[in-house]
Amino acid sequence: MLSFVAILTSGAHVIQVTDFGATPGSLKDATAAVTRSIESAKPGDTIYFPKGEYHFYRDNGHKRELFLSNSDVVNPRHISILIENRKRLKIEGHGSRLVFHDRVMPLAVLGSQDIAFNGFTIDWDRPLMSQGTVRGFDSKGLTLEVDPKKYPYGIENGQLLFTDQTWKRRPWGWMEFNPQSRGVEAGTGDSGFIDANISRSPVTELKPGLLHFALQSKRGPKVGNVLIIRHGTRDHAGAFIENSKNVTLSNTDFRHTSGLGVLAQYTENLTLTKVNIAPDPNSDRLFAGHDDAFHLSNCKGKIVVDGCFFDGLMDDPINVHGTCIQTTEKISSTTVRAKFMHDQSVGMKFADPGDEVSFIDRGPMNPRGSRTVKSVKKITNALVEVEFISALPVDFQVGDALENLTWTPALTVRNSVFGKVRARGLLISTPKKVIIENNIFRSSGAAIFVAGDSNGWYESGAVKDVTIRRNQFIDCNSSSYQFCDAVISIHPEVPVPGKTPYHRNIRILDNKFITFDPAILWATSVDGLVFKGNTITASTTYPSYLGRKEGLTFINCQNVQVSGNTLDPKFTGRQVLVGGSHAGPAVISGWSK
Repeated sequence: MLSFVAILTSGAHVIQVTDFGATPGSLKDATAAVTRSIESAKPGDTIYFPKGEYHFYRDNGHKRELFLSNSDVVNPRHISILIENRKRLKIEGHGSRLVFHDRVMPLAVLGSQDIAFNGFTIDWDRPLMSQGTVRGFDSKGLTLEVDPKKYPYGIENGQLLFTDQTWKRRPWGWMEFNPQSRGVEAGTGDSGFIDANISRSPVTELKPGLLHFALQSKRGPKVGNVLIIRHGTRDHAGAFIENSKNVTLSNTDFRHTSGLGVLAQYTENLTLTKVNIAPDPNSDRLFAGHDDAFHLSNCKGKIVVDGCFFDGLMDDPINVHGTCIQTTEKISSTTVRAKFMHDQSVGMKFADPGDEVSFIDRGPMNPRGSRTVKSVKKITNALVEVEFISALPVDFQVGDALENLTWTPALTVRNSVFGKVRARGLLISTPKKVIIENNIFRSSGAAIFVAGDSNGWYESGAVKDVTIRRNQFIDCNSSSYQFCDAVISIHPEVPVPGKTPYHRNIRILDNKFITFDPAILWATSVDGLVFKGNTITASTTYPSYLGRKEGLTFINCQNVQVSGNTLDPKFTGRQVLVGGSHAGPAVISGWSK
């Protein structure tokens, strides 16, 4: 008979997974036991993991057809811990370590409400990435030391393959990390560390664990540095949350994820407190996430990120955005067909009846007006038919983008640390209120990127109210990545600039910039931009490489105010550039021109 740890005064129960057969400290598969414990729970109950290490395997997991934002379409997905159509559940780890085997999704919350997940460490038995230490580089090639126990590999037809019991993967992505800083080696990034195609280079095993790549390159990685190697796909997130409300993740360390870290879509109200996606600082592993850490797509309500830490990532720590679809056909005066344009967005939901949808001219990316959805019919995974309650805008054109304005969140990011990861730090594309405060940014690319497009990734969301205050930006932008024009880069992809800017009301206040490069701010297509009370201090950590004279750049911006900033004497003489055919008023003081 089931025993309970405690019966709470509310009548809710604390249910131990060990009562259903989970065995901490053993290699036994805990998947079925955890599933049974969740199935036994009633609203208000707590699923409790006595502290220990639990293992989860792919074969006994749940299978679901799921379409994940910004992820490869690989169905079915394999899920280890599934919370589906449940209300008011807590999952408490008490410091337990969950170890996963093969390509699985550790946690999925689907169609659920008031769910809290707290107190875990999540890792893999065999990580779905690999790393090696550079032992030599010369005109004959590259010598790399790889631990074959941690990162098993094989060589077939002279080509390197990383392996596990059920898969073989060819490497395709390489990034050079410095083991002292535990971050991306300055000056490398997406510009690469080598001229040749290392993934296709002939490989010889000099001895077990020591590989030689025969290649010719004028440049190469530093001896002693570590190469992080991706050989996977974006198939399973670390935690996936969809069609849910009031979900909290807290006090949890993701030491590795096989795709995106925490992915939430069509979810209302999400709180992430002390959720760290970073390698164990006591291990020699320098990587954690295969891709973004927190990817928050088409959500609404309030998203709060508080006290989190990001390091060892192969993409951005936080990306908040919507998803545009492109109209392909006008069916009637109220109905259009539209298509998900990016391969990693097909199959997703676009809208529900009652949602407000904006029509966007994809040239200047200005809205033509909005309408309320009456119905949505799925034609294929990529194509939908959307009927509106009232007639289409009079200036509607086939090819216009549709943006769901209902599923856009307010965002607060505070007290968090953005380490020297690949790419940028925080990406923002939402029209609701955004507050970024009291964080530390050490990103190897731009610290904050305010994006928005309806032509490439189709990640929508013109911002209307953003405050960036009391943050520290320390030696950011040390390597080259897309859209990293300055420490803060506001760079929507507007193909045909119009008279009306895309973004508006961005305030950058009372921040501290410690930087080796004077390019502090690059802004395109903003109405109402304030840069005030900031302190800029020169450092000598790295050489300046962007090569621009301007510290502040404003292109096609209107109503710009720059005042009250403190500028390091080493940066005096750096200019402010105001340009573009649609530039408007700019009041600039306290900065050399």
